[in-house]
Amino acid sequence: MPTLRLTGLRRQLGTTPVLAGVDLVVESGTLCCLLGPSGSGKTTLLKVLAGQIESQGGTVLLDNRDITFAESAERGFGFVHQNYALFPHLSVLENAAFSLDAEKLSAAEIKARALEALKLVGADGWASRRPQELSGGQQQRVALARVLALRPKLLLLDEPLSNLDAASRLEVREVIRKLVRTTGVTVLCVLHDQKDAFAMADRLAIMHEGRIVQAGLPIDLYRRPADSWIATFLGSANLIPGKVSHVGAGEFVAETAVGEVRGALATPDSAPGPGAKIVVCIRPECLKLDFMAPDENAFAGSIVASLFQGDVSLHDFKTKEGVVLRISEANPRQRVGSKATVFAWAEPEDVVGLNR
Repeated sequence: MPTLRLTGLRRQLGTTPVLAGVDLVVESGTLCCLLGPSGSGKTTLLKVLAGQIESQGGTVLLDNRDITFAESAERGFGFVHQNYALFPHLSVLENAAFSLDAEKLSAAEIKARALEALKLVGADGWASRRPQELSGGQQQRVALARVLALRPKLLLLDEPLSNLDAASRLEVREVIRKLVRTTGVTVLCVLHDQKDAFAMADRLAIMHEGRIVQAGLPIDLYRRPADSWIATFLGSANLIPGKVSHVGAGEFVAETAVGEVRGALATPDSAPGPGAKIVVCIRPECLKLDFMAPDENAFAGSIVASLFQGDVSLHDFKTKEGVVLRISEANPRQRVGSKATVFAWAEPEDVVGLNR
């Protein structure tokens, strides 16, 4: 399967720039998930890649072959839209075979290709049913099969989980992951749910205002976000302004409103110097509660509010300086109302320094 490389891709809708110079690499045989807020350009990017909309700048390379202005049919990409667009009067098998009519295949070859695609997504057992007899998750599988029957070079998925209930989401998530593992197909998938992206992606790309602002392994983006916006977009985060007092070996020490904090720099290649402003980022699950204070990154205070959710509790922890930190405690204990001083603390490797 081919590698897709985008460089400086641009597109305006009217006078509004929707793609403002997109740079992205989707490696062969991987599942890359594209996350971003509404209006960031995700679906427009897929349409440009599919050849449904022309780009207005930049290049699209497929295994180093320039396909920027190639016709849609010449690209060999499969595009699964948000709506399944299945034909209600056709059977599942006929829907899967529908796109093969232009492939100059015999009737037997068309049926074999359609059944093969249905089997890939675990839908071959429903071949004789009509779409209206299927659940949303089952219909999504058939929509995937219809595209897979064309044996695409690259698969583009636009919000494949958005119309599904919780159980169907998990089901289709696993189907897509299994497709990548078993067939080696290269996939670029637009999602809006961070947890789905973390669970599915080999690599994750964050899109904001028409650009890719960070790309990499999902765990790296979550633990080492490039800036404050990405940190809060990908999950809850305590952001504490500070001033750098020491930098070295990818680490920092900063003076903040809760005292001295030590942690790891998110972007050590552009490390701030002593005296520079920094934003300290600590995820709620990285803060631990104890009645004894560790040597560093320990903040004295008390829990002022708590939301019990069974397996976890979400605490509002007010430090002695008056700063409120959000803490997510697994296996929670009753702590609200205690008059004892409690310490919230974090390991330095779980504390991240952001340039902005």
